Amino acid sequence: MVKVPRLYLNHIADLDWLIALEFGRVDDAQPPDNWRGVCDSFGFLHDEPGGREVGFKVVDFSRFDPDDPEVAEIWNGPCFDAPVLGLRAVPAGEIVLAARALFGEHSSINRHFFSAAIDAEGEQALGLWLACLQAGDPMAHFGLGYTLYDLGRFPEAYRHLRHYTEIAPCGSWNWCWLGRAAEAVGETAEARAAYERALELERDGGEETDAAELLEQLDS
Repeated sequence: MVKVPRLYLNHIADLDWLIALEFGRVDDAQPPDNWRGVCDSFGFLHDEPGGREVGFKVVDFSRFDPDDPEVAEIWNGPCFDAPVLGLRAVPAGEIVLAARALFGEHSSINRHFFSAAIDAEGEQALGLWLACLQAGDPMAHFGLGYTLYDLGRFPEAYRHLRHYTEIAPCGSWNWCWLGRAAEAVGETAEARAAYERALELERDGGEETDAAELLEQLDS
């Protein structure tokens, strides 16, 4: 039997998003060419341009109509496993319907930890980011990384921030924070490369970061 991606479901009720991606992947900071839109509110994520589908994202999830002929592909396109729904080798349309029934108007548990961690500081934030990560949300690597950095736990911060640039490679702040952590553990060449990558992404339209100032300080 052909193996299909096993999806982790992330329901963000306040944004009205459903993100259903292969475990360990994030929708954040992905190469634009890896996304393939089916309609304005539904898109598949590929592991590379034209590669295999590794999940999908739905915005305006509560209003999305899976029976609209425009999105017929979600019923006859790629199949996925969704363990939390008890579904195996089913099309995206079936996952959408089952996810609505499971989550209703409530966010998935990872988002409760995520939101609380954003508003917390220090050791409290650390505990919440760990809970978010242990709930299966790989986006927590970033929050965990910068929190560990602020607590002076640089080797641990470096590990999480480096991993996040691997799974979310197009985020300028992701690379800027990796540069900070790499510099803190003495990996100056890697820090310089990370700051330079952050600046490249800024020039390509990414968010402005502290990378230029940090790079200047590193080279002074």
